[in-house]
Amino acid sequence: MNDSAAPQPGPARATADAVVLGAGPRGVSVLERLVARAPVTGPALRVTLVDPYPPGAGRVWWRGQPPQLLMNTMVADNTVFPDGSVRLDAPVATGPTFSEWLRDIAARGHLDSAAAEFAAHADDRDYAPRRVYGSYLMDALERIRALGGDRVRIEVRTAAARSVTPVPCSPKSGNSGASSGSAGSSGGGYDIALDDGTRITARAAVLATGHLEAPYPAPEGPSPEVLQLPGGHPADYAVDTIAPGAEVLLRGGGLNAFDVLALLTLGRGGRFDEHGYTPSGREPHIWITTRRGVPFHARVDTPGVRVPSAFLTPERVAALAARERLDFHADVVPWLTADLELAWYDRVLTLHADALPDPDALRRDLTALPPGPDRGHVLRAAVPEPLRLDLDAIAEPLRDRHFADPAELNAWWAGHLDADLAAATDPRLPPRAALAVAVRQARPALRTLITAGNLSGESYRRDVLGWFNGFANFVSGGPPPLRVRQLRALLAAGVVALLGPVRPGTRSASAVVEDLTVRPDAVIDAWLPGTDVGADGPGLVRRLIADGLGRAHRLPAAAPGAAPLPTGALDVRARDGRIRRPDGTVHHALFAVGVPLEGVRWTTAIGARPGTDADFFHETDRVARELLRGLTPPPPQPAPADVGASGTTRRGRASAAPAGHPRHPHSEESQP
Repeated sequence: MNDSAAPQPGPARATADAVVLGAGPRGVSVLERLVARAPVTGPALRVTLVDPYPPGAGRVWWRGQPPQLLMNTMVADNTVFPDGSVRLDAPVATGPTFSEWLRDIAARGHLDSAAAEFAAHADDRDYAPRRVYGSYLMDALERIRALGGDRVRIEVRTAAARSVTPVPCSPKSGNSGASSGSAGSSGGGYDIALDDGTRITARAAVLATGHLEAPYPAPEGPSPEVLQLPGGHPADYAVDTIAPGAEVLLRGGGLNAFDVLALLTLGRGGRFDEHGYTPSGREPHIWITTRRGVPFHARVDTPGVRVPSAFLTPERVAALAARERLDFHADVVPWLTADLELAWYDRVLTLHADALPDPDALRRDLTALPPGPDRGHVLRAAVPEPLRLDLDAIAEPLRDRHFADPAELNAWWAGHLDADLAAATDPRLPPRAALAVAVRQARPALRTLITAGNLSGESYRRDVLGWFNGFANFVSGGPPPLRVRQLRALLAAGVVALLGPVRPGTRSASAVVEDLTVRPDAVIDAWLPGTDVGADGPGLVRRLIADGLGRAHRLPAAAPGAAPLPTGALDVRARDGRIRRPDGTVHHALFAVGVPLEGVRWTTAIGARPGTDADFFHETDRVARELLRGLTPPPPQPAPADVGASGTTRRGRASAAPAGHPRHPHSEESQP
């Protein structure tokens, strides 16, 4: 017999009760919640964690990434373990916050020398390298595995999941979908194919896959002589392919843009000190362009500080959320704006009362006047122009400005950066800083309204995706002040220059400087792709939809009878994270959490902050609770009596369920 006729080995096979696909913070949190909720008696729960990156850290917090990439939140603002503030009907306080972990390894040491070195001098207000947080997450995973012990046995597989396929229910297991080994959408669980050839059959699965991969590129790209680095995770950019001295067009002014700047400067041997920036000579020359013209404002970090609010009250939010249809711009923005005005002018009254004609009248009118033209007229009359809140000017700082040449534009930008740093670091909390705090403070109320399900599709796309998300990130979600200080030094050193917004229809022609057009050697799209599960591209979530197991989330159109509009999210049932099939019914044992649900949920990329009853934990806990319920067989029931026509009682044939009650405990899997 020749070799070609020899039997070929099949794929390796494994089984599990549950598989968690994605080992970043949400995947780790789902595991922690499963361990916290798992029964203390009965068979052990077998859980497999799957990720192509090191388990715990995942892709974003991978320990092999460059040390120049920093977290965008302070040490004190991060945790993957719930604490006493998190109101759950399950154990909390199962592990340390990031700050507590750092203090512990500062005393005991750590195998990760980078983590130990940072911990030795870390302060709660510092910004840690991302790879250090990766070490925290990896230690958290090991702690969770130890807590699980023999009760929850966690296996880790370093591989990528390629597909999820329902397994038909075997004849002997029946069709209840509740007995052991039969919890899939068709009763038999799920077959998960990994890229290492392994196939795992699991009774339940959770997608915790994080940011979607970029859609497939358009057929027509830039000219072949220009290097194009598309949007993605900062550590994935091939910045080593950019030659020293090359002209680089950096498109974007958010957190990714600051990461790219760090890689192209600090990452090439440049040094920052109290005197500015000392180039290594290996830097390219970088032109920055953004839709707003300038990069994000520096983050305002004011732990425990709150600003006054009086308009987006719990009662008003509840009333708005109960409406049949909601328009964000018309129904929500006026109340939000009134609270932003209150925060701004409260600081004006505190810091600049002597410049106001009648401070007492302004103080009274701020809370007494409802949103509307009268309020706007009164506030404008009460405050001199330099102290007025102008949200449009804040959102578009280069609006109606024109410059004679690049030098004049960069001189303006230097002043803008200096003023931004002064506002972000002033302990007196000036109005601009108070505005950032107010935007963040409004987040819980806005989350309730945006996720209530009654926004029209047009309003969600126009007002939330098209305006508010960008405005809020620009004002309050920027980089640490350190990064803006470094940007100012790079400008002084001539390493960076501002192009400003570009003219419509062009890629590199400035809209604010006549005859300024950059001819780049490389173009870097410094942003993560937006959440759009309907776009043609790679990834497990899109494969799930293509295979008919899921669907894109949609919101009703404003006009009666018009087609619903997609939000970009994977559709799940909001109360428990169960993935919806194309017909709107839900899977019994297939769940999703995190970023791919942006649209069903809001601000899904935000992690958990200690002491805040973080929504992060409520999401992962709901999924863990429902997953465990689905894996638990229902208690045995006596065979129902069936009274025949003769009046005698027979056994063995199921009676009809009473009206309004399901036939078995898990029939909810077919409900929208």
